[in-house]
Amino acid sequence: MATYFVSDIHGQYQAFQRALRDGSFSPQAGDRLYVIGDMIDRGPESREVLFELFRLRQAYPNQVFLLKGNHEQMLEDWLKGQGNPELYLRYNGGDATIRSLLGHHPLRRAFLHSMPSIAEQEEARRLILTEYPNLLPSLSSLPLYMELPADPRSGAPAVLLVHAGIRPGIPLQKQNPEDLLWIREPFYLYYEGDRPIVFGHTPVPRLPGYEGHGPWRRGKLVGIDGGAAYRRGILLVEWPSLQSIFVPVRDAQPDVYVRII
Repeated sequence: MATYFVSDIHGQYQAFQRALRDGSFSPQAGDRLYVIGDMIDRGPESREVLFELFRLRQAYPNQVFLLKGNHEQMLEDWLKGQGNPELYLRYNGGDATIRSLLGHHPLRRAFLHSMPSIAEQEEARRLILTEYPNLLPSLSSLPLYMELPADPRSGAPAVLLVHAGIRPGIPLQKQNPEDLLWIREPFYLYYEGDRPIVFGHTPVPRLPGYEGHGPWRRGKLVGIDGGAAYRRGILLVEWPSLQSIFVPVRDAQPDVYVRII
């Protein structure tokens, strides 16, 4: 039985599937998978990533766990008609997710290389919520963090999983959700706590002192965002060894599929 962490898949379904295959991930054998947010946006197959993970979680509720990232929050807000649609659609890759969810519907063209009108957004929202009635409740129910206890059998210490990080010096229960989803430098530059924290959100090449391979480490911090949002790749990290598999987006073959049944 192995435990794997991954984050920031960003719609790169092929690279994600290859990482699972290369890691021999098998929930039938008792393996566990924790996805630490940002399953969607920017990449071409957000729908495939999201619904495959929802399906896996339903089939293996004690072995597949999904956390919320800032991109899931932005999609949730957009589906509710809230938030800043231009920030989401134009600057954070939400347009790719809406096109993915619309499939072959002609309205998808409105979300390609331009800012769709309010009316086009309302119609797309209606179509998506009608086609996928469980999508909004599923997004809303994603937890912002997860605390894993120590495991004496594997020697794994207790660890906190959170998409972006925490604000140092503030108790976990009093953290601002905005920080849990968006924080960067105040967390990874200044956290000095005793509790291990595994996070995504900031691609490892952008973290200070990154050595160029595997997850980023500083003290009790482990960063695992492989940079798929910028077409770098997916990091699948085994816990607690931190051995990892990196699949570059460019190397993922379109005919590689892993479907866990």
